[in-house]
Parts: sequence; C-alpha cells; structure tokens
Amino acid sequence: MDYRDIKKVTLIGSGTMGAGIIGMSALLTTTMMQMKTTIETVKADAAGVRTLIGGAPVTAEFAKQIGADGYAPDAASAVGKLKEIIGIS
Repeated sequence: MDYRDIKKVTLIGSGTMGAGIIGMSALLTTTMMQMKTTIETVKADAAGVRTLIGGAPVTAEFAKQIGADGYAPDAASAVGKLKEIIGIS
C-alpha cells in the first residue's frame, strides 16, 4: 500500500465513523483531479457521505463535473454551503 492509499483508507474511515460531509480544498490545478478520485471513492465506499470542494483553482462548474455535492469559493462561504447541504438554516 502506498501513501495515497493510506490517505484514502483514512478518509473513507471517517465516513464510516459518522462524518456526514467531507470537505476538500485544492491550492493548485495539479491537485484538482485527485478530488475526482476521492469523490468516486467516497461514493463507492461511504454511502450517504456528502462532499464539498473549494480552493483557489476550483470552480462551481468543476465541482459539478466531478460529482461533488457542493462548492464554495472560500471558507466563509463553505459554512453556509455546508448548512444548505445538510438542511440546517
């Protein structure tokens, strides 16, 4: 198992331990595609866990393309989006 697999196992483990949402942020375009892989893994291995993505190079369109449940351009906006995703006003 390489380092990337350990991260995936830990991430999916958080979904099975009661996490309802997993948030991810990319700082570089080179890391954005790993978000897609992570979302696919979450959907396959942690049913019901939602995903929210953001970060400097990320756009709402990209979030939609890779199957994220939500997008926020910054941390402050992420709080509102998280509340929307889980149904809290």
